[in-house]
Amino acid sequence: MNSRENIYSLKGFDKVFKFTMKQTFKNKGYRASFIIFVLVMTFMGPIQYVGQRAGQGAAEEGFGFDPSSAAADNIYIYDNTQTLSGAKDVKALYESESKSDESEKEGLTEKSIHIGENATDIKSADDLKDNDVMVVIDVDKEGYKVSGIVAKDSKVKVDELDSISEIVKESFDKKRLENANLDKDSVSVLSRGVETGSVKAESDYLAEENKNVAKMNYMFYMLGFSMIVFIVVSMSTSFIITSVTEEKQSKLVESLLVSVRPMALLMGKVCGMLSYVVLLLIAGVIGSNLSNMVMKNAFGISKEEFGGRGFDFSIFKDFGITGGIALLVSIILAFLLFGMISGLFGSTCNKTEDIQNATGNVMTISMLCYFAAIAVGAMDKDIVNMLASIIPPFSFFVAPVSYVTGRIELPILLVSYVLQIILVVLVIRLSARSYRNLLLSDSGTPKFATILKSSKG
Repeated sequence: MNSRENIYSLKGFDKVFKFTMKQTFKNKGYRASFIIFVLVMTFMGPIQYVGQRAGQGAAEEGFGFDPSSAAADNIYIYDNTQTLSGAKDVKALYESESKSDESEKEGLTEKSIHIGENATDIKSADDLKDNDVMVVIDVDKEGYKVSGIVAKDSKVKVDELDSISEIVKESFDKKRLENANLDKDSVSVLSRGVETGSVKAESDYLAEENKNVAKMNYMFYMLGFSMIVFIVVSMSTSFIITSVTEEKQSKLVESLLVSVRPMALLMGKVCGMLSYVVLLLIAGVIGSNLSNMVMKNAFGISKEEFGGRGFDFSIFKDFGITGGIALLVSIILAFLLFGMISGLFGSTCNKTEDIQNATGNVMTISMLCYFAAIAVGAMDKDIVNMLASIIPPFSFFVAPVSYVTGRIELPILLVSYVLQIILVVLVIRLSARSYRNLLLSDSGTPKFATILKSSKG
């Protein structure tokens, strides 16, 4: 190495950058990945919505109850609490939305419902015909019970019996509350019961009161962001390592180093791939927003009805400009770190077989960080959030999400960025000192210790 040469010189950076961008979009695999990614981001929401609606439709078809199509001819209701007084109290059993004209209805009608004195014809279950249903309402020290009974060889299906019993139960509950001299609003509130979704841990309650993100949403945000960082890193790693190895094998790198400084060669590749990924993300966001607009304006469907969690770019919008910038800075820093590491490992490869091993090393590091971020989101402990936000390389995946969701304060985030930048600078310095020597080396694949040794040569 020429002792007078500036090892940090970026002479020729623009040429390498343009060449990398051109080669990336010439590659059929990367073109296909770009198109597929954008299409997935564009149609992910609508596909999820269609799937949800199909599932709901199947559920409604399977569990819905249409009185006009019921196999029962008569329903005998024995209310031992004397709460229900007549058929009109259980009109949901014979009112059908499918037909408005009462005379055209088949199956259950108002005359099919027998309550109180009208039910005296049936003394026991043995008197039931194959098209009859008996519903008994009892009360004991444990509470109210509603039981549905049919004949041994009944033509009434089990799901129809369950639906009839459920309607009687709901009607009985409503009538019972009305008899307690409650107004309609009070009856409506009491009929809803207690929603367990509103039961929260103290930390979640305080987080929502302070307009921060509760534990479950924090985990989903962490999952979504760490997945974005992981995909950004994984998409670039393979290309950078393969590109460096091919240039080394073809001896093209020896010609390039005459007019291009080693640092410019590596940075040009890393920044070229960064531009590709940024374009990919921008196109994905545009496609996602376009599909959101179409679903909202053309079909009147809000994003909440079809928007999924997990891999979701909404995290960049949910926390405003400041939050979006914080997230983006970590993505760029993570890309620079793993991109430079990929270039270093690529420069150690002397044959095609070495590429898989080098790629595996980088992917293992990024995957460990990815799973660690998910674990941090699931635990949501103050000390764990802070440590994971400070210690690189985990902080690249964790720190910005912890900040925007209120788990760490701005000073901790700034400390995290300082440590991340220091790590990136150290890797850049290592690359500047060893990249040329590794590219020109024909020895066996060096270990990491050899890379450090090469930086001193």
